[in-house]
Amino acid sequence: MKKKKLFLLCTLIFFLFLIAISKFQLPHFNQIKIFFFKFFPQTQIEKKPIEDPIINQYQKKREKILSKFKILPKIKILKYSPGVNIWTDRAYYNQKNDNKINNLFLLKQQRHNTKDIIINSEEDIEIVRVKCTLNNNQIYKNWNKLDYELLIIGESCIHDKVYSKKYKAGRIVIFAGGPISSDPIFISKLIDDIIIDK
Repeated sequence: MKKKKLFLLCTLIFFLFLIAISKFQLPHFNQIKIFFFKFFPQTQIEKKPIEDPIINQYQKKREKILSKFKILPKIKILKYSPGVNIWTDRAYYNQKNDNKINNLFLLKQQRHNTKDIIINSEEDIEIVRVKCTLNNNQIYKNWNKLDYELLIIGESCIHDKVYSKKYKAGRIVIFAGGPISSDPIFISKLIDDIIIDK
């Protein structure tokens, strides 16, 4: 019985409060809340960071990779295999059509490299690039668009459309990609003489 009376009393006070707000033009709830927190900031509820298991898993994998290097390599070339990280400093990998690039060599660069990569090749080679829509892709206007896609999902860019171009033996200058992210680079043959432009 006491609980029922208390409930009715609270309800009555609430409706009287609403009438008072309307009649006497008292400040609304949001204004009251701002005023209250201004004078009593310690009463605000501390917001805890949202724990995302995917982000946590990525961070652990990234830290494990980075711990192997005192200084991260700027470039690295290796035979491509499914699941290999596309960049030297990120744990992003291809998730689609691995069979299309299994015979290629992956030229790893840093995710946000902006400098050209110079290749000195003694043989004719074919270079395959994967582009991100957010990047400046004017360089690929004269490249051949291939009939398959890859899927490399990164935080700032998703690389999917695949292009290729054949080069004669000699000095080859490769645009890193950007400005959002560098673009993945695949090469038809193993080459030892590769440097980052200064």
